[in-house]
Amino acid sequence: MKKIFFSVFLSLAVTCFLIPAEEKDYNNDWEYQLRKYAGIYSLIKNYYPGEMDVEKLIFASIEGFLKELDPHSYFLDPLSMRSMNEDQQGNYYGIGTRITKYEDRLTVVAPLEGSPAYKLGILVGDVVVEIDGQDTKDMSLDDAMKKLRGAKGTYVNIKIKREGVEKPIPFRIKRAEIPLDSISYAVIHPLHPHIGYISIRTFGGTTAEELKKSLDEMTNRQQMQALILDLRWNVGGSLFSAIDTADFFLKKGTPIVSIKGRNIKQDFVAKKNNRYEHLPLVILINRVSASASEILAAAVQDNRRAVVIGTRSWGKGLVQTVYKLSLNSSVALTTAKYYTPANRCLQRDFSKLDDYFSILTKEDYDFNDSIEGGVTPDIFIKSGTNSDLIVDFISKGIFFRFSRKLVDNNKRIAGDFKADEQVIKQFKHFLKENKFEYENDQFVRDLAAIQNRIEREVISNKFSISEGVKVFLEVDPVSRKAVEVLKKELDKGK
Repeated sequence: MKKIFFSVFLSLAVTCFLIPAEEKDYNNDWEYQLRKYAGIYSLIKNYYPGEMDVEKLIFASIEGFLKELDPHSYFLDPLSMRSMNEDQQGNYYGIGTRITKYEDRLTVVAPLEGSPAYKLGILVGDVVVEIDGQDTKDMSLDDAMKKLRGAKGTYVNIKIKREGVEKPIPFRIKRAEIPLDSISYAVIHPLHPHIGYISIRTFGGTTAEELKKSLDEMTNRQQMQALILDLRWNVGGSLFSAIDTADFFLKKGTPIVSIKGRNIKQDFVAKKNNRYEHLPLVILINRVSASASEILAAAVQDNRRAVVIGTRSWGKGLVQTVYKLSLNSSVALTTAKYYTPANRCLQRDFSKLDDYFSILTKEDYDFNDSIEGGVTPDIFIKSGTNSDLIVDFISKGIFFRFSRKLVDNNKRIAGDFKADEQVIKQFKHFLKENKFEYENDQFVRDLAAIQNRIEREVISNKFSISEGVKVFLEVDPVSRKAVEVLKKELDKGK
């Protein structure tokens, strides 16, 4: 009993010792709060009995107090900083492959032409089973990408499993500079030769240059007369890149966006006249479109320059400035809000973070006027959704693997390939071979979607991913609505 009493007494004594003799309200006193932080750090350093990773401890504490500010201020450790710089600069150092994870198979979707992987003979469909001696079976796609990337001129050792080859094939690959394009696709619509389609993946340092090249190519050589600009699934990027992109489509002097913060207030307008200020334009957005995507969509919408089609966008109206810190790290700190030409701040309320981040699941978000923020489209239309069966096929790489087999066994596949009755029969045989069980009634209901997916994968594998996206455009309801709008606009000009 005496021991217990002494232990409790000692605990209380230490606690009382740490409380200041005179309590005051120092909640907003930076100097006092920093002394408190330093005191806790000193106690941990001097008295904590376990081993500590000091850098990890400090990083975690920084992340913790940034979360108290807003959802978009965040800490960048060295790896995160490198990843952000790669997106902003439009390049990285690696082996040059597009890879994805199908169940536990880290699969090469495409080696980039001219890259180290391409030159050494890495093929579509190769499965990366080992990276620098580590098995990839339980490795996440993100971790795999980090391991494949590295400093210029360094080497990475991988082993790949190739169909028809019994043993894994070892490769020692020297990392080189790999372009990281902002634009995913730039194609002429397969059914409408005067309508172009450009999908922007992110807004970075090379976006404007890539866009100009694509616009000039499609206008000069392919007689493009109208454009679908797809910002679906684009979560943002550089503010200045979004401004430069908007400048292509707005007359000189037209307002694009304003930013207002404690120490900054600036208006941005179109600075130059290009050749695309009168090009009939449709912007596609969805709930994932955020930040820089919303700046561009709101700028053309408020200036009545384009029709915006899709679903309501995410609703991010905060501007982050990246500040370099010691420890080879940085912080992206919210320093301002941005306002559209109509003086709207698109930021949604984030006082309840669970609600803020669950917006994708809220059925009423698109039409709920009580929720402020986001870009509301001029024409509301949802993208097609995949059934559970289709999602299962995609996640397990069924369409990809079947299309590879089909292409390898049939060298005469042409650009007008269709997944006809014979192809579907082969597909069902492939499912049986791979012991993939499914309900036949569901298969029948999803037949049209299955055929389109097979056609897209086959064309992508046989020709290119850009050619494959044309198959998608033929059936995508949002793109089809965009075509309808643009055709009416083109008919007016005749």
